[in-house]
Amino acid sequence: MIKRLLSLIGLFFLAIPSLALAQGVTSSADPRATEAGRQILHQGGSAADAAVAMIAVLTLVEPQSSGIGGGGLLVYHDEKSGNIATIDGRETAPAAAKEGRFLGPDGKPRPFMDVVPGGLSVGVPGNIRLMETAHGKWGKLEWAALFQPAIKLAEEGFEVTPALYAWLDRFQPLWKDFPAARAIYYVDGKPAPVGTLIRNPTYAAVLRDIAARGPDAFYSGANARAIREAVAGAPRNPAAITAKDLADYRAKERPAVCTTYRVYKVCGMGPPSSGATTVFGILGMIEGWDMKAMGKDNPMSWHLLAEAMQLAYADRDLYLGDGDFIDVPVAGLLDKHYLANRRRLISPYGRAAAYPPGTPPGAQPRSASGPVAENGTTHFVAVDRGGNVASLT
Repeated sequence: MIKRLLSLIGLFFLAIPSLALAQGVTSSADPRATEAGRQILHQGGSAADAAVAMIAVLTLVEPQSSGIGGGGLLVYHDEKSGNIATIDGRETAPAAAKEGRFLGPDGKPRPFMDVVPGGLSVGVPGNIRLMETAHGKWGKLEWAALFQPAIKLAEEGFEVTPALYAWLDRFQPLWKDFPAARAIYYVDGKPAPVGTLIRNPTYAAVLRDIAARGPDAFYSGANARAIREAVAGAPRNPAAITAKDLADYRAKERPAVCTTYRVYKVCGMGPPSSGATTVFGILGMIEGWDMKAMGKDNPMSWHLLAEAMQLAYADRDLYLGDGDFIDVPVAGLLDKHYLANRRRLISPYGRAAAYPPGTPPGAQPRSASGPVAENGTTHFVAVDRGGNVASLT
C-alpha cells in the first residue's frame, strides 16, 4: 500500500515559492536517465528540456515502464509566473477500438494478460507530442540537442540492470512470439543477464530522425508505417492503427487540480490521471489528526495513513477515468465535508471490516469494475536552476 502512495506522489507537489537552485536536480528510476537530465541542465537547458532527454533514455533502459511508444502526464511549475500547468500525453484508443474490443466470444471480459501481448492493447503513442508541447512552452535548448544522450547510449550500449532483467525474465512467456523484441534484449535465447551490454542502433536511428525532422518524423512516414505494420501483423491479437490515428494525435493542456492541506496549497494532474485526486483525498482524511505530533515512527500514524489510503482507493477505483468520456466528480472527491465524513469511517485502534466507496457530491451512479494491478509506470523529476519543475509520469 505504501508503494501505491509513492507511485502517486510525483503527480503533485506543494505550490511553494522560491525554489531557485544553483545548478538544478534530476531524479529518476535509472541513473542513466538521471545523468541525461543532468547533462541537459548543465548545458543551460530548462526542466522541460531535461525531461525530454530523460524520456528518450528511459525508453532505452527501462522499456517495460515508459518511453516514446507510450504516454505520459506532466505537471510543470513555471517559477517566473508562479503557474502550475499540466499536459495530458496519455495514449488514445485508435478509431478501430469499439465496445467489445476486449470481450471474448461469450461476451465476458478476456483475462487481462490474454489481451496485453500483440496489437489489441496498443494505443496511439502520446509522449513525443507531449515532449513537443513542453519544449515549445518552456524549452531553452535546440530540440535536436535533447536526444543526444539517448542516441549515444543506444549506439555505444548500456548494461542490463537487475530491474530490467527481472522484467525480462517475468515476461518470457509473453515474448516467445515476438522475435524483434527478443533480438534486442535476449542472449542465446534467454533474457540478457545482468551486466550484459546491449546496443540498439535501430532506436538510435529513430531518434536521429526525430531530432532532425521534429515530432512529425514519429507520427508520419516510415516510422508511422512501421507502427501500423507491427500492430496489424502481430502474431497475437493483431489490430489496426491507421495513419490518421497517428497523424491526428495531440497532447492536451488541462487545468491543474488544486486543494489545500492545512496551510499548504497542493496542485497536481487531473483526469485522466488518478494520482492527484487520490492523494488529495488521503490528505483530506488524515488532516483530521495531528500527524506531526504522533510522528513518523508512531505505528498509529501509519495505521491512519493506511486506512485513509484504503478509502481513497475505493473511490479511485469507482469514480476515476478519462473526463473526456465520463463524468469524474473531482470537486466532490475533494470536498472537505465529504472527506470529513469519510474520516469518520476510520478507527485509530483497528482496521475496518470493509472499505466501500462513498458518494461524493455530484457523482453519477457508477458500477464497480474492480481494481487493476499496476504493471509498469515510472516517474521522474527535473528542477532547473531557475526553480522550474517538471514532474512527469
